[in-house]
Amino acid sequence: MIHRETRLFAPEEILNALRELPFYEGQIENAPCTLPREAEYAEPERPMHPVLEKRLREIGIERLYSHQATAFDLATAKKDIVVTTGTGSGKTLCYNLPVLHALLSEPAAKALYLFPTKALAQDQLGKLRELTPPGIEMQTYDGDTPLSERASIRKKAHIILSNPDMLHVGILPNHTSWIKFLKNLRFIVIDELHAYSGVFGSHVALVISRLLRLCAWHGNRPQIIACSASIRNPLELFRSLTGRDAELVDRDGSPRGIRMFVFWNPPLIGEGYRRSSITETARLMSALVRMGIRALVFSQSRIAAELVLSYARKELEEEAPALSKVVESYRGGYTPQERREIERRLFHGDLFALSTTNAMELGVDIGSLDAAVINGYPGSVSSLRQQAGRAGRGARDGLAIFIARDDPLEQFLMRHPEIALEGKAESVRVHPGNPYVLAPHLICAAHERPISVSELEVFPPQALDTLESLEKEGTLERRSGMWFFPQSESPASKINLRSSGREFTIFSEGEVLGSLEEWRAYHSAHEGAIYMHRGENYLVKELDLRAGKVEVENVVADYYTQSLVTTSVYPDVEIRRKEFSGGGLTFLGLTVTNTVDGYLKKSMKTNEVLAREGLDLPPYSFQTLGLCFDIHCCDEGDENWICGVHALEHLLVALAPVVARCEPRDLGSAYYPFWLPTASPAIFVFDSVPGGAGICEALYEEAEDWIAHVQEQLANCRCREGCPSCIFSPRCPYSNQSLSKPYAQRIISALVK
Repeated sequence: MIHRETRLFAPEEILNALRELPFYEGQIENAPCTLPREAEYAEPERPMHPVLEKRLREIGIERLYSHQATAFDLATAKKDIVVTTGTGSGKTLCYNLPVLHALLSEPAAKALYLFPTKALAQDQLGKLRELTPPGIEMQTYDGDTPLSERASIRKKAHIILSNPDMLHVGILPNHTSWIKFLKNLRFIVIDELHAYSGVFGSHVALVISRLLRLCAWHGNRPQIIACSASIRNPLELFRSLTGRDAELVDRDGSPRGIRMFVFWNPPLIGEGYRRSSITETARLMSALVRMGIRALVFSQSRIAAELVLSYARKELEEEAPALSKVVESYRGGYTPQERREIERRLFHGDLFALSTTNAMELGVDIGSLDAAVINGYPGSVSSLRQQAGRAGRGARDGLAIFIARDDPLEQFLMRHPEIALEGKAESVRVHPGNPYVLAPHLICAAHERPISVSELEVFPPQALDTLESLEKEGTLERRSGMWFFPQSESPASKINLRSSGREFTIFSEGEVLGSLEEWRAYHSAHEGAIYMHRGENYLVKELDLRAGKVEVENVVADYYTQSLVTTSVYPDVEIRRKEFSGGGLTFLGLTVTNTVDGYLKKSMKTNEVLAREGLDLPPYSFQTLGLCFDIHCCDEGDENWICGVHALEHLLVALAPVVARCEPRDLGSAYYPFWLPTASPAIFVFDSVPGGAGICEALYEEAEDWIAHVQEQLANCRCREGCPSCIFSPRCPYSNQSLSKPYAQRIISALVK
């Protein structure tokens, strides 16, 4: 087994080594540092249980940071609180101290900790055990917990560490076995609050509603403590997820080491084109491993994470074969056994570098990481900071390298590093009223206990209409003014909290390789697609839409595939509207129909299009929330104006993450040269998940800033007619034909003059 030396490398030391690499051509555009910060300490005003005070001294904690003391005082005053301080600032003490204080004071009390991932729960269990005085029992309770141990944990544990998925499918449907726990549940802790966004957050909000409903049935109202990375609307998000108001703790008293943030722009290799960020990231990953530098390497899609691993391994196999075994990938879609094994190797230091998606973004303390490499913008300032903060936690120095892709958003950030370092974090939105999400949770709630009209206040306002629809279709029955689920088997197991649709299973030679959501299956698992898994390539042989199965075979391929989608929209209902001088913006509900009618084969090395293939997949439709820009300043007789509208469609989607927490692929779009209801050109941007995820609502509220960023990008990109850094889109079904940058500038200026 290969083990690296344990010393940590200084950021400046790593940066100097990077400048000496053979492929370095001046890619570092900026390398700002944040200054170290001294700790700010405080004493709680409310007394702490003496046993807990003694335990803190025993493990070397003599003083609390100011935010920890404030959180303790508020929590012991029985306030619901949300804590938003920096990565590595000791947020866990903000909930562990008041919880342990209460458990020592009230022996019958219980606490439920919810984490977004199993790995994070396991990590926090170890830290909690180190802190906890004797006599308080705690254990994880998730899908990996042996059935033989679950009854004992329910009876004996004072603190249960779990996740929303297990609460949804394992605890709430079996709540009659949890009566003692629910009656005595004193605290609900929600860690990594910012992770509950979009569809996942909408599901979690309803799972928490179901939990609080059952607690109320037993005469109990547990206190809620949440912790989050920096976001713009922590109190609003807390209320959306819990239905309650909270006290905010956001003054960070923890010390901080030097943070160096490198903005790395791949070099130009042609007129307006840059070298692939995937190639750059793989080269950096390989170079860091050869230097003995331990790193997490983030990519923003599954395919990118797999490509980075594949390229880095090939380089290492040629130059240092033994090191090719100490790099791995990690993402959603792996089997639980694969994830646990990779986590074990990472935490024990057997892996030097891990190519991952945001699955490793959250607060698992991996230990002595020297660097975080971020391949592409992760969709929000808070996620960018969170990923950067995986190296150099707390008072340790740390280095983050942000590698830009050749697209408008990331070239915008290359010019504006202050947005990443000092700008306001975006708002996080959830939409629990999404009918595709709400209906299945009302069915689950009715199975857990019949729903009465008086209980509807814990659910979104759409609950009554949804219940009546479920009654009409025969899914629920209404008797004595209450809605019942007429079957004994729990419906919870059929609902995936991470999506709003069916799950497709991927098989290779009869073995389960992984899974993906239905919409991903249309886009990424059609016949002829290349599916990547742990550095291996698999060719999709069959997509069975009826059975929800994908058959693949392992192949050697030097290309990857990218689907081409044709979209049409039909507005259903106008929700809100604002007028501009040259048009208007409407927030609306609409029906979207997508057809994946082809795909591109693209070179893994150069991203060059090798071939374009057709597909004969059926269209699929869904209802969602979106926006319509109607543009009244175009000359209908000049086709250049329509080329400008098309260019604006691309750029609006590309820059949406600057103002809303999302990735461009979380949004869909379409443009129309002539939209009959307004008799003018129109651009539609919509949430790409059925029912909506709250993204377009945030864009509507921040529309002025969104438009200003589009104007700035068009004005400052150095090209004349358009390039990948401004108006080109890799997802354009028309291969970026019929685009005009000059006319896009004229339209956007006339729209808001």
